Amino acid sequence: MITEWGRRNLKVILEPIAGVFRALHITPNVITLLGFLLNVVAAYLIISGHIFWGGVVFLIAAGADAIDGTLARQLGIRNKFGAFWDSTLDRLSESIIIMALAYGYASNGNVAAVMLAFLALIASFLVSYTRARGEGIGIDVKVGVGTRVERFIIMAVVLIFSGLYEPLPLIGLALIAILAGITVLQRMWVVYKVTHESDAATPSAGDKMS
Repeated sequence: MITEWGRRNLKVILEPIAGVFRALHITPNVITLLGFLLNVVAAYLIISGHIFWGGVVFLIAAGADAIDGTLARQLGIRNKFGAFWDSTLDRLSESIIIMALAYGYASNGNVAAVMLAFLALIASFLVSYTRARGEGIGIDVKVGVGTRVERFIIMAVVLIFSGLYEPLPLIGLALIAILAGITVLQRMWVVYKVTHESDAATPSAGDKMS
């Protein structure tokens, strides 16, 4: 997946930057909060009509999101709240960016585009939910063609290059909705397959008695 590729190849960049924050005694949770606040600024810029600059800030926010995990590994921090904090703010960040685009379409009376934005948002949330629910029953569900990294790349591209082609954000929302939807189905299939095989391998009460 793109996520694993990024972790391997961007390590040489992220490690030194994380080292600077470490020297400044800035914690991973603070960096996570900073990334979220930058996404709030990006959303404001998008709503204000400065979509390109919103995309630039969105990219910077993504850098903060990548650094917090690297810093946590450097410090040897593995606490449950940190993981919860990071995941929650990630979901909020993605939501406010999509809602900023939806606001623009709503202002222009484009109901279909607003509904597409909601569809992209719902599908994105379901990607996270299916993974969390799968892990809740002991199944590792990380498969999918529309994970957060893929969705981020699509959003970054459409924001940065929206000035070249006006319908680009709409196309991006459609891609996110489709790829996230496929990912949800992929994860549902994995969970079904694992649980079905597990149930089939478990002998029934009658089998145990015979």
